[in-house]
Amino acid sequence: MPYSFGFADAVHASLVQQRHIEIISNNLANLNTAGYKADRMRFSDLMDRQVYTDMSQGPVQVTGEQLDLAIRGKGFFQVRTPQGIRLTRAGHFTMDADGTLVTQAGYPVLGAGGTTISLNPEGGRVTIDQEGNITQDGEIVGRIEIVEAVDPNNLEKAGYNLWTGKGGTPPAKRPAKDYGLIQGALERSNAKVVVEMVEMIQAFRAFESYQKAIQVMQEIDTKAATQVGRVA
Repeated sequence: MPYSFGFADAVHASLVQQRHIEIISNNLANLNTAGYKADRMRFSDLMDRQVYTDMSQGPVQVTGEQLDLAIRGKGFFQVRTPQGIRLTRAGHFTMDADGTLVTQAGYPVLGAGGTTISLNPEGGRVTIDQEGNITQDGEIVGRIEIVEAVDPNNLEKAGYNLWTGKGGTPPAKRPAKDYGLIQGALERSNAKVVVEMVEMIQAFRAFESYQKAIQVMQEIDTKAATQVGRVA
């Protein structure tokens, strides 16, 4: 028996496209967010969909700032937050008044063994090699540890461009192998404005189509209800 697309299906499909539009809007809002990874909606049919994150490499932009770092390849920086250790690809770092290397939100960036990284605010230029070794005034002062998720599918966004394990659990991680750090540069968002705009147009058209279908079905139901029992 062929499947009949009904009112409930149209409502569900409309809500799916509304969610799709929200996801695309968030991608567009983060076009200039360092290290941002775009969310996508994968459809197996009109009714079944899955939201996932595109973890592909974003373009690297040279900034010239000595504490800006871009990860080329796999891996994440580790930062300590009040909620525990979180992961991020956003390498726009600075140092606080005590010389601790921190994120723009003030969270300490972690080095080997989960220790914080202390710099001299009055010292000379900081140099960071591709493995994360930090040198200041000719001395090695620390090493940024880059990690990768044991299961990338078990990661979820935790706000402020941070990642955690699903359900807020600590992310299962291990030392990264396939990576290289670039000092004086940032990884930009991997969302592309042309791609997002094309998807937005398609999602809007689908949403409008389902809304029209809902309206037609409601009109049919209303007409049927008002004509029941009417004597010719």
